[in-house]
Amino acid sequence: MPSTENKNQVLSLVTFVILLVSLGAAGTSLNLIQANTNNGASCSFFITESQLEDQSLVNYNVPTCKLSIASATIATICLALLTAIELISVLFKINAKTLIAKILQIGFFSGSILFLFITTVVVSAGWGKTCATNKNITKTGADTYFDCTGPQYLSGLGPLAPNGAEIITAAAFAGIGVLLTIVALVLFIVKQMKSKTNYGNLTPNN
Repeated sequence: MPSTENKNQVLSLVTFVILLVSLGAAGTSLNLIQANTNNGASCSFFITESQLEDQSLVNYNVPTCKLSIASATIATICLALLTAIELISVLFKINAKTLIAKILQIGFFSGSILFLFITTVVVSAGWGKTCATNKNITKTGADTYFDCTGPQYLSGLGPLAPNGAEIITAAAFAGIGVLLTIVALVLFIVKQMKSKTNYGNLTPNN
């Protein structure tokens, strides 16, 4: 039978791999959002019919794009820290033994999940609203074309941002990051419970 230490090492390795994939998903989502919003300066989320009909408007709902970028950035930082911690745990067989260290890690997990969830909701709902608005405008006979699943073309120019496929991918990757981080959090908790059962590691040192 494998020892408890070996089991914890396996859990640490699996957690590290999952966090690494989640970090990649979050980073990809962030890069795609930045590329399709000019780093938040040109936003196409939550566009309404009145906004679309107002020819004086150049940018729409910029704060929502900045929110999605900010939340994805924070989540990516949290995941990078968690991944680094797990890498150290795997390489040097070091497991957090103090209560403060465990609370910090759980805080990073919670932050990653929360902010990736915000990114997923803002991007998917924002783009969905914009697509629905353009579809309704088209039904009224207005001379407009908006591609929800690809790049935009204007007067023969293109491809132009925003690219619908990339925005949908960004939302999907953020959602995948949420699920993977939840799995990693569960594995982290299981590892700590095993440590508590066998070594009492959850008890802070005085």
